[in-house]
Amino acid sequence: MDHAASVTADSNLRRLDLNLLVVLDALLRERNVSRAARDLQVSQPVASAALAKIRRFFDDPILVRQGRSYELSALAQQLRPAVAEALQAVRRVTDARKSFDASEEFEVSIVCSEVLAILLVPEIGRRMRLEAPRSRLRVREPAELGDVSVDSMLAGYVDGLIRPHGAPSGLEHIDLLVDEWVLAVSADDPAESLTLVDLETRPWLVARLPSGDLAPGMRTLLSTGIRPRIDVDVAGSMAMPFFLQGTDRVAVIGRRLITDLGETMGIREIPGPVSLGGLRQALWWHPSRRDDPVHRWFRSITREAASRLSPELVPPAQL
Repeated sequence: MDHAASVTADSNLRRLDLNLLVVLDALLRERNVSRAARDLQVSQPVASAALAKIRRFFDDPILVRQGRSYELSALAQQLRPAVAEALQAVRRVTDARKSFDASEEFEVSIVCSEVLAILLVPEIGRRMRLEAPRSRLRVREPAELGDVSVDSMLAGYVDGLIRPHGAPSGLEHIDLLVDEWVLAVSADDPAESLTLVDLETRPWLVARLPSGDLAPGMRTLLSTGIRPRIDVDVAGSMAMPFFLQGTDRVAVIGRRLITDLGETMGIREIPGPVSLGGLRQALWWHPSRRDDPVHRWFRSITREAASRLSPELVPPAQL
């Protein structure tokens, strides 16, 4: 950047109240003034006034009405990752710590699937409350962050992302637990096992990821050449047991969900003619958080919580 451009950039920065970046970040995430105000714990008039200032600064509407909702303007979509990264840089300055103080008040935010939010995250929350009573854990689903890239998400919006290997790249991680895809039916299904004919003729229940893709286990099944007759297509795995109960449907579900909640939800695992493979879940984070004392502590208790589910995964020496 040459000197003239640098002077212009500095002048623009002086005209922008940096507190507005926090509001802008919430507006870009929520795409709604009321929800942004609730997220920031301010009144709607305060959030609306901030939006007006932001619009004047950028000479852009930022939020554009589409029917009964709002969408991001073209400039707002461009700003979203940049604002996330800018706020993360500011946080690294304001939150810099030399050591972890369990008596301080702080928040840790993570993104994970609804299944892990039930199987793993409550134990993380209990350990946080026990070791740092003033800490807060914020759990978000992937769909909440819309089209934000994983890198931008971890650079600015959240402290960690729990998801299987194979999706994130260029990030740091620790393995948390392993699972295996299995066939599942209603608990009262009379069959003792399923044949290839069963898989082709029985009605199927499938679940889709926030991206709209089928779960990896189901994609593995399709790769074998089996063409299931899909009867019900739902969003997310936690709805699946309710559509299996008392039916002759078949589904592919992670074994841990059946082990922990199958009896309560009225479903069970059933042997079949194909192996659907497994998955290894990990906590992923941006390299900029590597040496942050709070983040190091959070990684440690997350790994300890996961060891209850996957004791075979030995914690690494360095977190």
